[in-house]
Amino acid sequence: MPGSNAARRLRWLVMGPLAAFAEGAALAQVSVTANRLVDVIQVDDHENQADVTMVFSCSMRFVTNVPANEGKEVRIQFVPLPDCRVSPFGQIATEIPPLSGGTNIVTGARVESLGPGQITLTLTFAKNERFVIAQGVDPRGLRLRLLDRARGKVRVMGGQDETASNFAINLDSQPAPFEPQAIEAAHQRLKAPAFVSEIVVDGVKWYRLRVGPVEHRSDAERLLQLALQDYPRAWLAIGDDAITSDASAATGQVPLPAVERIGSDPALPPEQLHQMLADARAAMSAHNYPEAIAILTKLQRQPEFPDRARAQELLGLARERSGQLAHAKAEYEEYLRRYPHGEAAERIEYRLKILRAAEAKARTGRDVGSAETEVWQISGGFAQMFRYDGTRVTSGPTPIPTNLPPAADTTQDSAIFTDVDLLARRRGQTFDFLGRFSGGYDKSFVPGGTNFGDPTRVSLASVEAIDKPLGLLARLGRQVNNVGGILGTFDGVFLSWQFQPSWAIDAAAGYPTDLTTAAPQTQRRFESLSFVYAPRNAHWDCQFFAVTQEYDGVKDRQGVGFEGRYLASRASLVALLDYDTFYHSLNTASLLGTVQLPAHWSVSLDAERRNAPVLTTGNALIGQPATTLSGLQQSLTLDEIYQAARDRTASASNYNFTATRQLGQRFQFTAVVSATQTGATPASFGVPAQPATGLLMNYQVQLYGSNLWTNGDFNVVTLTHGNTEIGRLDSVNLTSRFPVGGAWRLAPRFTVQRLTGQSDGSSQSSYIPSALLDYQRGNKLLQLEVGGELGSREGFLQLANGQFVQTQKTTRYYASLSYRVTFQN
Repeated sequence: MPGSNAARRLRWLVMGPLAAFAEGAALAQVSVTANRLVDVIQVDDHENQADVTMVFSCSMRFVTNVPANEGKEVRIQFVPLPDCRVSPFGQIATEIPPLSGGTNIVTGARVESLGPGQITLTLTFAKNERFVIAQGVDPRGLRLRLLDRARGKVRVMGGQDETASNFAINLDSQPAPFEPQAIEAAHQRLKAPAFVSEIVVDGVKWYRLRVGPVEHRSDAERLLQLALQDYPRAWLAIGDDAITSDASAATGQVPLPAVERIGSDPALPPEQLHQMLADARAAMSAHNYPEAIAILTKLQRQPEFPDRARAQELLGLARERSGQLAHAKAEYEEYLRRYPHGEAAERIEYRLKILRAAEAKARTGRDVGSAETEVWQISGGFAQMFRYDGTRVTSGPTPIPTNLPPAADTTQDSAIFTDVDLLARRRGQTFDFLGRFSGGYDKSFVPGGTNFGDPTRVSLASVEAIDKPLGLLARLGRQVNNVGGILGTFDGVFLSWQFQPSWAIDAAAGYPTDLTTAAPQTQRRFESLSFVYAPRNAHWDCQFFAVTQEYDGVKDRQGVGFEGRYLASRASLVALLDYDTFYHSLNTASLLGTVQLPAHWSVSLDAERRNAPVLTTGNALIGQPATTLSGLQQSLTLDEIYQAARDRTASASNYNFTATRQLGQRFQFTAVVSATQTGATPASFGVPAQPATGLLMNYQVQLYGSNLWTNGDFNVVTLTHGNTEIGRLDSVNLTSRFPVGGAWRLAPRFTVQRLTGQSDGSSQSSYIPSALLDYQRGNKLLQLEVGGELGSREGFLQLANGQFVQTQKTTRYYASLSYRVTFQN
């Protein structure tokens, strides 16, 4: 019937964009449930820093993070890219991502939506942290590096409150480092160990000259009275630095032997000093420790010379290996007093803590600081989430013509998701070992539904060994890495060698992993090599890398690049450059900077240009019936495949500007301006062209408030206005979170959003209420969330007998129940 065919065609023209939206909304539910947006969050705890690596199940565009670089909690905003199949108009449900390792560093992680088409990943830390964020070449990952985290010690940042184990006397404070002579003078005047700690106040680093630690308060107060005679600004410090917060550093021990006084012998010629140091090293290699001690003691009595710090370290090591532990501690402490920022300072602090812990165990019969002894630590967690999601869509013209009845469609999803993570670690004096696993199983209760298939996930499965004296690290298995040109998760090996205190070489080889539900996929193989330079006590570090990758024996990727980080007291800058030398194409160029301004303002700028997706020969498979390059070679030549890969790769530019201001103690204001643009791709080899998006502007204002209604509440108002690929979007989101008794918290949320200016002239509105109730105490977390969505869309149908208003009503309702239990021995 011609009329019916015309009506169907017109109906398709009017409802086609909405059908695409409805499909996107359904697929968004798949991303939240079956695939979830965050695959895993991995925490790697190193000697002086911790890396938090976030792995997404699809590509994400980083927008901003609040606060910029310091706090006990950070909220990171992303926009899911098209491969996530999330509509710009869609509301994303809350999820608890799997967390692997670092439960004493990252205490909580939550994914929620504070605006349409966006997600906010909130990380909660065990204490106030200083951090820097960087997105790698692959937009499916993000890394957050926690700074000033030397293991076993605490470097105090502004506002940090740690449990006290000892006391110290703060003699003086200044914004410049203290000279060694000042440290020595404090030691001689007060006859107590002198040291320097650091603190950041309003973005400025201060150095604090102190003596201690002192175990009893009465002794500390007497020492304070003595110090006031020479240091009128002296005051009592309680457990707020690396030494006084170390439970094994108390001075209720046998007094340490005296060390030789510097400069007590006449100066020797440099050549003789050099030969004596070489003789001492030879004696150490021959295990002739008495001879080494004799030579090094003579060097210790010399006036200051270039290699004196090395001689001091060797003397402590020689005494330790000869069993003279009290003398070894004295020599190590002398090194830290005289060279607090020396090349071996971290290494000596580590050995000194081991000696203190061993002595404390012998004195008390219990392990103090047992994290450093050679015992296995087992930690992990178990989590499950049950989710039901139902959507009913009814549509039809008003009034309804007799030949076009209203349509109704109902979709349902019901599934349970299980996550397991396990980490086993042994830290020793010479070797560290670590094993890590994170995986899960998804069970669908809707045959043929979007979650059907019951996949088993293995996100991480690796073993790692570290040889501390040699500075070697080796990791084997399924792992994640988004630095050095590596594209996220892979099955293979990673090696790192720190051959100098400031230099390291990293190498990796293996098979990239796109699906964690699959066994190792060997059709693609890569190798990478990186040189890392991180000068000690500097405010910056950098990395140069080269990577090559093959797919079915065909060159897939060949890139070189650079990563650099600069962190000052009031500013930070992260730069990334990745250039493909095979395709002669700039894959990624990004710059992320933050600056703290006067009057409590903080601004950040993120500017980047990316290939979307990363340019690889495998991109030639987009839109093709073949699933492998070897299969595609049956219909295309190799040169045509290379050209198809170029044609399927668009270029994207993103710019985000964020301004944040603290408004008193309770409020914080944040404004974000984003500009994005994705280029066109041409039609070729049977794949249609994709038009450019044009410049899309987005404006967002957020007002955070805490302790407004009751102590411990948190409230956010988010206003969004911008252009998307499907129209102009305006939304208001109200979110609150407050305690309701004990460890229970309630988080109601309400969103109103409207989409206008679509290509077919239609408009769409949605009202989305939800409520989240959670219980968190110790190692247990329980969450219950219920929510819904009431939406309507109006367009126009031009039929043969007149124009009708096409109306579509959407009713969505969902509920989820989840829990997580963690453990640690």
